[in-house]
Amino acid sequence: MKEVTIDNRIMGYIALFEKIGRVELKECLENEDMVLFIVGERRLAELFKRNPNIITSLKDKINKHILVAEFSRDLLNYVRNVFFRFKVKEIYLTWREGQIDILVAVEQSEVGKAIGKEGRNIKLFREAISRSFNIKSLNIKQ
Repeated sequence: MKEVTIDNRIMGYIALFEKIGRVELKECLENEDMVLFIVGERRLAELFKRNPNIITSLKDKINKHILVAEFSRDLLNYVRNVFFRFKVKEIYLTWREGQIDILVAVEQSEVGKAIGKEGRNIKLFREAISRSFNIKSLNIKQ
């Protein structure tokens, strides 16, 4: 497990999410364009049932793109959950020397959004997944 430092802005995002969503967060990460909220296993349906407009509410308050994904102890499911918005077609996992290379194939029209401006989104997703799994790389199949 990687050590994570949480600054006051992230603490504020967590507090806001938990207040609006009334579901405990597992992770919260951000880049210049997006805030990624990771909820616990089997919590996503509960979250949207309680507050179907949570994405809009958070976006209005934070003024960034919002992505909410569900954690899974299964790496393949977790990767699928993080990339769900981008219409995942296939996920390739390669194990080498105790580390994992991940290649995600998404819908062609979604490749740019999944990578993000200057690779910001893919870096954010790599960081989120590497907090729970020993991954070497995470890439989008082009």
